[in-house]
Amino acid sequence: MISFLFALSITAWGYYQATHRIGELEANDRIDDNNFKLCNEDKVAEYYGMNTDYIGGKKAIKNRILSELQSLDFKESGLLTYRFVVNCKGEIGRFRLKANNEDLQKTEVNSKNIQEIEKELRDLKNWNPARNKSGYTYDSYYILNFKIENDKIVDIF
Repeated sequence: MISFLFALSITAWGYYQATHRIGELEANDRIDDNNFKLCNEDKVAEYYGMNTDYIGGKKAIKNRILSELQSLDFKESGLLTYRFVVNCKGEIGRFRLKANNEDLQKTEVNSKNIQEIEKELRDLKNWNPARNKSGYTYDSYYILNFKIENDKIVDIF
């Protein structure tokens, strides 16, 4: 009986962890947009395997914002990874950033550059939220990577 209760409690704990984790990239000290609301605060689906997308895909995102970001200068080459939530209404928020140099070491990014990239991302309004076979929409994460070479963003994927 004790083994059964132990197994049951471990299973319940595992289920709770799997369905209630946020799994954000490194949180920073910025305050999130208070106007952005999730449809279900307790569950945000991971990005992989989800059909969350921007109309036209990442190619459309790249075509829309890459030229707008060419005026930004960066200290070193590397990769910026933005992770954010697309809620069930197709709105985006809760931006998180992880910045790595070419050696995959954590690096700092000028706050002006961060603000400009996030402004361009927020201006993207054609998001398709994750949807199941029944047509129900839900919140999920989305990831965009910005490749930096020679102090400029050269690719978005």
